Amino acid sequence: MEHDSIVPGTAVARPASMLRRILAMLTMVVLIGLLLVLIWRVYLHHEYARPAPDSSVVGVAHRAA
Repeated sequence: MEHDSIVPGTAVARPASMLRRILAMLTMVVLIGLLLVLIWRVYLHHEYARPAPDSSVVGVAHRAA
């Protein structure tokens, strides 16, 4: 009798533990994917963005002339 009461509890705990591990793995994959997308978007932004005018260089050139 005692052995029967222990077996269902461990049988229930194993799938829950495995489910938790699978969800943790999927969460890590999603977070890494989002990080890569963010890095790619920042790269594209810096690659194709117009350079800002550098007012300090203009100011020095104006004073020198």
